[in-house]
Formats: sequence, structure tokens, C-alpha cells
Amino acid sequence: MKSILTIIKKEFSRFFKDKRMILAIFIPGLLIFVLYSLMGAVTDKMGKTDEDYKPSAVIINLPSELSVPFSTLLNISDEQIDEEQAKIKVEEGALDVLIVFPENFDLSNTEIGEIVPNINLYFNSSRDNSVAGYAVINATLEAIKKTSFTVNSVEGIKYDLATESDTVTKILSRLVPMLMFSLIASACVSFVPESIAGEKERGTMATILITPIKRWKIALGKIISLSCFAMLSGLSSFIGVILSLPKLVGGMGLNLTSMPYGFGDYFAIFALIISVTLVIVSSFSVLSTLSKNVKEAGAFIGPIMMVIILLGVVSMFFTNPHVALCAIPLLGSGLAITEIMLLTASPLGVALAIISNLVLTAGFVVLLGFMFKSEKIMFKK
Repeated sequence: MKSILTIIKKEFSRFFKDKRMILAIFIPGLLIFVLYSLMGAVTDKMGKTDEDYKPSAVIINLPSELSVPFSTLLNISDEQIDEEQAKIKVEEGALDVLIVFPENFDLSNTEIGEIVPNINLYFNSSRDNSVAGYAVINATLEAIKKTSFTVNSVEGIKYDLATESDTVTKILSRLVPMLMFSLIASACVSFVPESIAGEKERGTMATILITPIKRWKIALGKIISLSCFAMLSGLSSFIGVILSLPKLVGGMGLNLTSMPYGFGDYFAIFALIISVTLVIVSSFSVLSTLSKNVKEAGAFIGPIMMVIILLGVVSMFFTNPHVALCAIPLLGSGLAITEIMLLTASPLGVALAIISNLVLTAGFVVLLGFMFKSEKIMFKK
């Protein structure tokens, strides 16, 4: 343990003597604050809907002449419920759309002077399938309505049944995984190559390797210290995001007080961030060890960094993923964070994501220890 602490102390001493490294911690947070403060009109419609999916619907007073086209487009529920019960189901996401036709609705009624009937179409804008269902139904009605009726034209009725909390959680579920992966990966690129490939290039790594400290302890000490630096940089970026959220979310007419998260949610996200940081730092350390200099390390790390960020982006588009997918390192963490943001996460999924990351990190530490023993790798020109 003392040997590991010695390596960590050395890395911290070297890091905080380099002003460029210190700037690398705080500059990302400042840039993110400026960037996201300018993104007040970010849309939450980033998801994709399955083309074969038929939105579920309850239709009250459905005219017989519309039963065939609506049955083709929608999965119409046979459940006998009233309008208020159906609204609750739409709000909770158990139902995609609710269509309410007036009693004795006559599609062919176009006589001049008569009051034009209105069709109420309720949906939930925080649910992609509900939005898709609304778009399909509205387009269908617009195509056939002529002057026989109007759609959602009564003032004072709230047709979008999504709560402010629903909208905020959906937006954050799309932003947080991508931000977490990109911020941590970007932070690691700033100093991981310098710590290992840079020391090889300067010849100082040889000094460390001739000490009696076991190679795996050197590897673990470097990974822990570099992870701390990455966490500091990630924390700076996270603070930048938090400070910009009032403008980012406020630009969409929402309120941050609508966030329904508790201490357990924040703790789970923090644990996931730590495990993700360990994986990224250890993988970058392996690539840096294989490199002769910092420039070559950057060339190796660049493509891997893009893959890591892509995993964060891909995780945003999974809908109700199977818990087994959380056992995939990095991707599972993105899925777990997305589910936490949507308030649908399972403790098992979060645990699997963290454990898989720690197992992969342990594998990289062992590999790094063996690489440190190889003169061919450590002293190649």
C-alpha cells in the first residue's frame, strides 16, 4: 500500500507543478458553461420511433366511417374507461393517445351556419411514441376534415398531458450520458499520454521501473492518480453544466425545481462516473504504454475516444433495455444513467454496470503490470 501511495504522491507532485495541466482541469468547465448557456432552445425530440410500432389509443365516440383507417394506424384499446381515466393513462405513459369525438359526430356534416364540432386529441410530448401517434392522427384528420370539424381548437384545454417533470427528465436522460462520456474522455486525453508516454519519451519511466516497487503497484498507482485528475476535470465540466442548466432548461419554459431525483439517484450516478473514469483511464494508459511518445499515444487514443463517446450517444436511444445489457462495460453505464434520469432504473442494472467496469479495470491493471515488465515495450525506440 505504501508503494502505491508513493506513486500517487509522485504523480500529484508532477501534475500540480505543471500550469498547463492545471488549466486543463478548469478550461473545459468554463467552455461548457459558455456553450450550454447559448443552447437555451435545445429540443427534447432526439429519440427515434420504431416504424412498425402502432401507437396505443383509446377513442371515445369513434364514428363508424373512421373505424377502418384508425384501426390500421392505431392499436385501439377495447378497455371501457371514461375520458378522465384515459387522460391519466396518457399522462403516465400507459397509453399513447386519447381521441375524443363529440357525441353524434357526423363526418359528412358540412352545412353552412352550423357550429363546427371539435375533436380533442390528447398526447404526452415527453414520450416519443405518443408524439408519433399524435402526428399520425393529426395528419389523418387534417387530410379528411375539410370544414366538417376542427382539431384541438378549444381554448383553455391542455391537450399535452406531459408534466414538467416528465419533460425535464427526458431532456436530462438525453444529455447526461453523452456529456459524461465525452467530458471524462476529453479530460483523460489531456494528461494520460503525458504521464506514461511522456515519461517514456523523457526517460524518467526507466527510473521508476528500476525501483523495487512491483510493476502492478506502479500501474495501479498511476491509474488511481490519473483517475483523480480526470475526476477533477470532469467535476469542473459538471459544474459548468450545472451552472448553465437554468438557462438551458429555462429556455424551454421549464423549471429546474421540477427535477424529481433523490439522494440515491445522485449517489448511483456518482458511483457510475467513478467506474467509467477508471475504465477510460486504464484503457488510455495501456495505449500510452504501447506508444513511443506522446504524439503516437494521441494517434492511438483518438479513435478509441470516438468509440467511447459514441457509446454514450448510442445509450440514449435504448428504450427499456434488458438488464443484461448493463453488464457490457461503458455501454451499460450509459444505459444505467439514462434509466436513472428517466426514473426507471433497476438496482441490479446499476450494480452490473459498476461491477463490469471494475472487472475490466482490474484486467487493464494486470495487463499494464505485465507491460511494465517488458523491456521490448518500455524501452522501444
